[in-house]
Amino acid sequence: MSLRHRHARLLRKPAELNLVPMIDIFTVLVTFLLMTAVFSRIAIVEIDLPSNASQPAASEPQFRLEVIVRKAGFELTNGTSVIAAVPLQDGKYDLKTLSELASSLKQDHPDVDDASVLLEPDIAYDDLIQVMDAVRSTATTDEGGAHKRVDLFSNIAVGDAPVVGGTST
Repeated sequence: MSLRHRHARLLRKPAELNLVPMIDIFTVLVTFLLMTAVFSRIAIVEIDLPSNASQPAASEPQFRLEVIVRKAGFELTNGTSVIAAVPLQDGKYDLKTLSELASSLKQDHPDVDDASVLLEPDIAYDDLIQVMDAVRSTATTDEGGAHKRVDLFSNIAVGDAPVVGGTST
């Protein structure tokens, strides 16, 4: 190796990585992703789940709505007796009638906010959510024609339906 080549190699700067273009690309990419991201609103529904612990109730309410979701339709009870039965309509649950009955019961018991939704096995999750929505609130129109939501039974507990006739399904 000649002296000239050795001297040229010693004077040569080491190769450097230019990070400025990469930082520019990331800046544009992050800005683009933030501007086009879909921001979703997450709604949290608080429900009361029954527990095995036997706790004495401070004061039992006079009325507690129970909606039993069966494969044949709904049963509305007050815990001891059946208030109404709503059969399936065209193979689907009649949520409008359920909402109307819940609204009527709320007018009769305006201070009660508790309700239970009891399910038979193999009831679809979507049906549970629709029943809870129908019992929790309803849409009404005021004198001006404006639509608004009215709370019905906002404290909902979920559980298993009692077995019909003493036999399991």
